[in-house]
Amino acid sequence: MIDNEKSKNLCLRLLHSETEDEVIRILKEYRYWNDKSVWKPYGDIPNNRGIVGNQQSSSVSALVEKLVNSIDAVLTLECYRKGIDPGSTTAPKTMQEAVEKFFQIHGGKLQNLDAETRTTLAEKILLVATGSLDNPCYIIIDEGEGQDPKDFPNTFLSLIRDNKTKIPFVQGKFGMGGTGVLQFTGTNSFQLIISKKCPEISGKDGPWGFTLIRRLEPEENQPQSMYVYLAPFNEVLSFSSHSIPVKPGKYPDPYQNELSFGTCIKLYNYKIIPKSLRTLATLDLRFNLQRYLQDPALPIRIQERRQGYRAHYYDTTMSGLCSVLADNQSDIEPGFDTGTDVDIPSVGKIKLRTVVLKEEKMTDKKYQPGVFFNVNGQMHSELRADFISRKTKLDYIADSMVIQADCTGLPARIREDLFLSSRDRMRQCDERYLLEDAIADYIKEHSGLRELNARRRNESIKKESQEETAQVIQELIRADPTLAELFGKGEKLIVPEGPLPREIEYRGNRFPTFFRIKNEPASGLVKTFPRNLSCRIEFETDATNDYFSRSQDPGHYESIGIPRLKEGMIHLWNGKAIARYVLPENCSVGDRFNVEFRVTDISRVIPFNSRFTLEAALDAPSKPPGGTARERGKHSLALPHIEEVYRDKWPQFSFDEFAAIKMRSGEEDNIDIFINMDNLFLKNEIARRKNLNSDTLKNWFKYGLALLAMGMLFQLRKDKEDAEDQTNGILANHFKTIEKACQGIAVVIVPVLAQLGKKHT
Repeated sequence: MIDNEKSKNLCLRLLHSETEDEVIRILKEYRYWNDKSVWKPYGDIPNNRGIVGNQQSSSVSALVEKLVNSIDAVLTLECYRKGIDPGSTTAPKTMQEAVEKFFQIHGGKLQNLDAETRTTLAEKILLVATGSLDNPCYIIIDEGEGQDPKDFPNTFLSLIRDNKTKIPFVQGKFGMGGTGVLQFTGTNSFQLIISKKCPEISGKDGPWGFTLIRRLEPEENQPQSMYVYLAPFNEVLSFSSHSIPVKPGKYPDPYQNELSFGTCIKLYNYKIIPKSLRTLATLDLRFNLQRYLQDPALPIRIQERRQGYRAHYYDTTMSGLCSVLADNQSDIEPGFDTGTDVDIPSVGKIKLRTVVLKEEKMTDKKYQPGVFFNVNGQMHSELRADFISRKTKLDYIADSMVIQADCTGLPARIREDLFLSSRDRMRQCDERYLLEDAIADYIKEHSGLRELNARRRNESIKKESQEETAQVIQELIRADPTLAELFGKGEKLIVPEGPLPREIEYRGNRFPTFFRIKNEPASGLVKTFPRNLSCRIEFETDATNDYFSRSQDPGHYESIGIPRLKEGMIHLWNGKAIARYVLPENCSVGDRFNVEFRVTDISRVIPFNSRFTLEAALDAPSKPPGGTARERGKHSLALPHIEEVYRDKWPQFSFDEFAAIKMRSGEEDNIDIFINMDNLFLKNEIARRKNLNSDTLKNWFKYGLALLAMGMLFQLRKDKEDAEDQTNGILANHFKTIEKACQGIAVVIVPVLAQLGKKHT
């Protein structure tokens, strides 16, 4: 056993090392590097590569697991401080309940705190960037419960143990020890762990323990890599010291301030991907972390301490995407920060929140649109914005929508079936598709979202260009039978009739004064509808749009009766609340069902009550497979709308100098095609072909690409005749295929037309 000072010196030297080579040099100095007897298998499992290698596929997601473990440690310590056994029945049952109880945060939500208070709280968990700009190291420091050296093998260094499964308010229960980071820590998977038990728990100022994890390469008697930890004399090293200098001082000093208990973990030469995240930690890395930790239980202080940066600030607080949205209301379309409970048959209840960014904020790095599935504020899976396009055809707002599906309340069995233990993706299972379909239905049926999509489309389309498109294509149709087949008679063209009516600002009451059936007959509402369809019930109210979804004092609704709410959800928008009901599968024609709908909140003693009757009618006829006979026999397309886009509008369409077109779903069956008129190859052709009129070249490019795109769409649709497939997102996939193909066609379309024209003149 090495003496106390020598052990402490080794620990601090390893901590202050900023490269793998430095670590190896120190280990060789102590004769540990080549001595296999001082290294024990991680988790006491020699064949541990299969477990460690089956973790997160993303370096950021793996890093988040370490931060989640720190959050767990801080919450557990606070539980002990309250005199509560974390595993007892008196402990908080949820993470939000724990945060509210231990830190007096209303609703357990960080967004309910001001920025200054969040920053003060964030000092309990630090993420510090050290090392070099290209090969950063990351240090995670928490003032949590900490661990005694003798407990390391059963906590930090364990695999597939039930260390925290009996603590209901923590997140890390899979027993993987946050090993996902080992795939990304340099060549040798170095991870330094230093920890000391909080004296308030142990009743004494105990020793610090530390160890280093590394990866042993495969060899003759070891067919695959093995992860091991430093344990001379069969136990982790330790030393006594009241505190150690592991917390950063002012930039660029990384090790100035003392830590008296808790845990410090250092990851060497962390291969964070993409490489753009290796820049200033307080910017791009922070934005990515808040995407993975959208609503963390506790904030995290990010501190940049790599030399060579010049920045406005080197320290920032990461409180998750929800707090960012709460702090930047001016970036959000008013009234859309809403949601509701969605109760999905065979899955369970989720909380769905919908946020729509203003168009000019779509490219802001701190926002990343899409659909995010969260458990205890941590993202467990995501769907990119194209999911919204594929499922809803709301193409003009899809790239600016942030949909958060809180799956914390799902039954444990369902969560296990949905999400992999790596917590970064979902399985291909029935529950997943039911969940996705329910979210798509909610978005499609939201009247406010449809209205906003129409407004944005209207603003993108010029009536003059529509009329020009119609004239040009009609002439081509009359002249060419192939185009006549492509567009039929070419009559179907929807031209915007000027601006939509002015949007009237809606201001509801935080606590409504009424919630009732709209236009309810004096004799009571009776709705008769086919057994195989759903029925729409419309309510009117003066509640704000976020009445059912806000974090503080939300309203609650309850439907009492046999018919169930479709997906258990209600749409509330600008004084209208829409509920859809489905009848029991075994009901008979003529059966009547009485329903009571109740709405209440903390301001009410007596809830709002609405009563109505639903009556079963004959089933509605189902559509023939593949659509009607007319639909199956006709593949012609509606005339497209074609719009020119120049450089100043590139961000709106994710264009660059090589982009060619963007296709979006318009009204009904119309397709909107946006042409990049500042395409590099078009501009080059205009510059070099001085003998040809520039307007002629632009028209070749514009109409040539548009008609080729429509021809490809015509054929792709013809090959996909299944009408159900068309509605399930095939159209959006066609758009992507065509857009990619047109990027290549843009290179040659003008030269080919110019050359062919020259030969025939």
